Amino acid sequence: MQPGEWISPLRASDIAEAGVSAAWPSYVGDDVWWLETRPAEGGRRVIVSRKHGDLIDAPWSASHRVHEYGGRSYLGIPTGDGYIIYFVNKSDQRIYKKTNNQAPTPLTPESDSGFRYAELIKVGDEIWCVREHVTEKSCTRELVAVSDDGVIRTLLSGHQFYSHLRISPDQKHLSWISWEHPRMPWDGTELFVADVINGELKNKRVLAGSETNPVLSPEWLNASTLIYLDEETGWWNPWTVTLEGHRKQIVNEESEWGFPAWQLGYTAIALLNDGRFVGIHGPVDNRKLAIVNPVNGEYRDIPSQFTTFIPTIVSNGTSVLAFASNNSNFSTLVEFTVESTSTEEIVRPNPLPLPATFAPEIKEITVSGNGREVKVILHKAKNPNFTSGGATPLLVQVHGGPTAHHSATLDREFLYWTSRGFTVADINYGGSTGYGAKYRHLLDGQWGVIDYEDVISTVNYLVETGVAAEGKIFIAGGSAGGFTVLNALVHSNVFAAGADFYGVAELTMLATDTHDFESRYLDSMIGPYPQRKDLYLERSPLTHAEKLNTPLIIFQGTEDKVVPPSQSEAFRDVCIRKGITYKYFAFEGEGHGFVKSESIITSLEESLLFFGNAGGFTPHL
Repeated sequence: MQPGEWISPLRASDIAEAGVSAAWPSYVGDDVWWLETRPAEGGRRVIVSRKHGDLIDAPWSASHRVHEYGGRSYLGIPTGDGYIIYFVNKSDQRIYKKTNNQAPTPLTPESDSGFRYAELIKVGDEIWCVREHVTEKSCTRELVAVSDDGVIRTLLSGHQFYSHLRISPDQKHLSWISWEHPRMPWDGTELFVADVINGELKNKRVLAGSETNPVLSPEWLNASTLIYLDEETGWWNPWTVTLEGHRKQIVNEESEWGFPAWQLGYTAIALLNDGRFVGIHGPVDNRKLAIVNPVNGEYRDIPSQFTTFIPTIVSNGTSVLAFASNNSNFSTLVEFTVESTSTEEIVRPNPLPLPATFAPEIKEITVSGNGREVKVILHKAKNPNFTSGGATPLLVQVHGGPTAHHSATLDREFLYWTSRGFTVADINYGGSTGYGAKYRHLLDGQWGVIDYEDVISTVNYLVETGVAAEGKIFIAGGSAGGFTVLNALVHSNVFAAGADFYGVAELTMLATDTHDFESRYLDSMIGPYPQRKDLYLERSPLTHAEKLNTPLIIFQGTEDKVVPPSQSEAFRDVCIRKGITYKYFAFEGEGHGFVKSESIITSLEESLLFFGNAGGFTPHL
C-alpha cells in the first residue's frame, strides 16, 4: 500500500475529542489552575483546578476578545476558606466574580460586548486591567480599576495599546508596556512606570524600549528594580532596569528569551523567592527552562525531557509551572521544582494517542534558496505497519502570524498526516520568530514575496533530495499562512492541491476591513496604505488569481473578525468562474481558528479526501 493510503488508527474524531487544549496556568494558594478549551462543548473555555476540577459550569466560558486574539482571561485569589475567581465571560465580555461554589456575579455593566477586559491584576480591593471599547467606527483602550461593587474608574488613557500590567511588591508603582500605531508589539514598545498615589497613577515615565526596540514581559525583581526582555542586541535577552532608569543586560547570547506578543497575558519570566528567576531560551528545536542569577548573569538549564515551552510560565517562589511538549507528548502541564536538585512532575498529561512506534522523526533542516537560508521542520512519514520505500506525499504547512513560528515538537494534526504516509514540511520562512531580529526583519516590506519564495525553495529541495514524491505535493495554511498558500498556488504549478484556512486573499480589503490590533500591521510588512496601494495590489493573491490552475479547498469561520469571510469567498468565486476543482466550507459560529469538534473533523477529513483525489490515490479516513 503506497504512502498516502496507509491505514491509521488515528481518526479525525479522535483528534477532535482528544483535542481539548490547555493553557494559561496559575498558582492559586497551594492549588494549580489552568484553562481548557473543549471542542465537544462548542469550544467552551473552562477554568480547571487540580484540587477541585471544573471551577465554572456551562454556559460560562472564560474568554476575552481584547485584540481579537484573547489570552489569559481569569485571575484566581486564594482565601481562608477557598478561593475567588475573576473572569471575563465570552458571550458578553463582562468581568464576573465567583466565590467558591457560588454562582458568578457581574462586576461590569452590560455593553453588548462593546467593552472588553484583559490583563486582570489585584491591587488592594480592586481589579486593575486593560479595558477595550469597540464601536462600529472606533476602538480605544485605557487602564481602569473595577471594584467588587461594580464601580469603574479610569486610571490612565492616551496610549493605543497596553499589556503586562504589574504592581510593585510595595504597591507603590505600576509598570506596563505600551505601543502605538502603526507599530506592532514586536516592532517597538516602551516600558512605562507610574507612581501609585492614593489609588491614582502619577508621574508616568519611560524606563526602557523605543519605537525600534520592542521590550517585553516586565516583572518586579524587587520594589525598585524590574527585569524584562530587551532586543537591543538583536536577540530578546534578559535585562534589569531601576526606577531611575539604570539598565543592565543580564544575559547576552544569540538565543531568543522572548516571543511575539500576539496574546495578552504572556509571561516569559518567573521570579523565585531567592532572587533568581526562570526564563526560556535555546534554539527552536531544543528550548530549555533556565534558572538565572540576575546579579552575575550565571544560569543553569533545568533538566527536562521536553524541548518546547510556552511563554506562560508562572512561579510560586519555589516551583514553576509550564506548558511543554516534545516529539512524544503534546502540550503538557509540568511543574518543576527549582531547588539544587530539580524535579519534574506531570500535572496534566497529554501523551501520544497512539503507540510510540507511530511517533514521527522530527528534525529541523536548513534549505538554501534565493540567496538566503530557510528554516524547515520535517515530520517524516511514520507508520509501523507500512514502509515508504522512498519519496512520500508531501504536505507543506505554512504557519500563521506571519510574525510567529512553529516548534520541532509533536503536533496532533500533523500526526494525522504522518501516520497516513505524508511527510510534513513545516516552514519557518523568513520573517518567522525564534531566530533573532535579523531573520524576523527579512519580511519587512517583503510579505507576499519572501514567504512564498521560501516555500517554493523548500519544495524544490525536498523533491531533489528524494523526500517528496512529484505529483503528490500539497500545501495548507491558515490566516497569514493561507495568504502564503494562495500566493504559492498562483505563482507556481508545483502543487497537486492546496488547502486555505481563512486566508488573506486581497490586501486592500485587509488594510481597510480588519480589527484595530492588526489594522496597521501591513505598514511594516508591505508599506503604508493607501500611499503604497500599488504594492498591496501586486502582492495580493487575488490580483493574480487568473493564473490559478490548482485544485483548492477553502475553510472559513462565519464570525471571523480578523480575516472576514469576504476574503475566502473571493477565491471561491474565482474557482467557480475558472472551472477549477474546489470545495468551500463556511463554519457557522467559528471565528479566527476552529474550536468546534465538527469543524475540526470536517476540515481534516475533507482535506485528506481532496488531496487524495488530486494526487491520484485513495486515502483511508
